[in-house]
Amino acid sequence: MRLDAKINEASYTLAVKLKGNKDFEKAIGVLANDGVYAFYVFCKCKNIWDKFSNVLLDMKDFLPEKPDILDQKYMQNLSANLSDLLFVKEILEKMLTYTRYHLKAMEG
Repeated sequence: MRLDAKINEASYTLAVKLKGNKDFEKAIGVLANDGVYAFYVFCKCKNIWDKFSNVLLDMKDFLPEKPDILDQKYMQNLSANLSDLLFVKEILEKMLTYTRYHLKAMEG
């Protein structure tokens, strides 16, 4: 399956899981302004990381290092390689954008 198709599928799954969650919009801002690790910490703090990590693990064939779990160590080590970090950030940004559109469509 192509990456874009997998992101589309993941964003819909995420929209269903996050429907009604007010922290989702803030998480988008944290990712855009502060980066991937800050996004991870914010989502852990708000108890929504498990929703993101499960969806991202479904895309692990596209992720650097093919993680078994997206934990703090993985997220910290991601910054060691700039191209991997930017790739994951781009995936997250696209997935969250699509998720936002799915949530708007679910509202009616």
